Amino acid sequence: MEKLLTVLVAQYRPDPAALRRTLASLVMQDTREFAVALADDGSPQPYFAESRAWLASGGVTDVTAVAMAQNGGTVRNILNAAQAVQTRWVLTLSPGDYLYDAGTVSWWLERLRADAPRAAFAKQAYYTPGPAPAPAPGETPFDRAPYDPAQYDGGAVKRNLLLFDDGISGCGMVYERDLLVQALQTMAGHVRLAEDFAVRLFAVQGVPIRRYDRVATWYEYGGGVSTDGAARQRMAQEWRAMVELLHRQYPRDRTVRLAYAYFFNDRHKSRLVRGLVGRLIVPQNHPFKKAQHAWQPPVNGDAAKLRAIYAAAGRMPAADQ
Repeated sequence: MEKLLTVLVAQYRPDPAALRRTLASLVMQDTREFAVALADDGSPQPYFAESRAWLASGGVTDVTAVAMAQNGGTVRNILNAAQAVQTRWVLTLSPGDYLYDAGTVSWWLERLRADAPRAAFAKQAYYTPGPAPAPAPGETPFDRAPYDPAQYDGGAVKRNLLLFDDGISGCGMVYERDLLVQALQTMAGHVRLAEDFAVRLFAVQGVPIRRYDRVATWYEYGGGVSTDGAARQRMAQEWRAMVELLHRQYPRDRTVRLAYAYFFNDRHKSRLVRGLVGRLIVPQNHPFKKAQHAWQPPVNGDAAKLRAIYAAAGRMPAADQ
């Protein structure tokens, strides 16, 4: 049977223990009807041989390894690997993020066959790593209602993503491979790290983004470019670059124009004008923003499933055995 899904693991200088756990979550799957793509962004040690051995020890042998000659950022890294993928859909992970449980890929395959989504996300279970890993509060997006496939609201999705900063984590996102490649080709050279901004491009293009309510991934909270405090300013710069790109590509889109005015409202304008722009476009007393700030994210994960991944990684053989 032709495979439909590739799990793409995008890495840069990966921690070998975190990488082993990510691969263990793949080996634990109750199906082998998926491929794996290992995408490395110019790391001195990509662990390709070790990763292949760890996966093969559990019967996962359809593995492609694609390395960037030098570090180019997450967008170019995933683009480089996605261009080598042969399946219709791609699911993206990073070392330290895991498939939620043994039935995750089987569940995704059922949904892909039934619904054929162009871009889709499920729920995440946030967790804090360490000797005693534990589920933690967290989920994206805050407002899930506009993504309801029974009453999808593309205008609200675009507003939430572009104006209210209610993004969707790239961890565990599933994309049509060709759609993802097209988006990353557009973004490459402008956005370096935030490949999940592709969904904001989809919102402007009118591509439906499908929501599912099953927990499908463990998301490591407290590390990486989106949760590390020192990197948040860099990610804000990434978003400004994305807004600028959208404004060049879709200058007549009203929501894009509003986002551009809001996020670039500090350039060559008086303090009065800057204040008016902020208050009129995305006022912080807007009911959505007030609810977003007051929201207490759920704890979605079953700690036993998380411990099982750690235990499985500990049982994986060494690469030379």
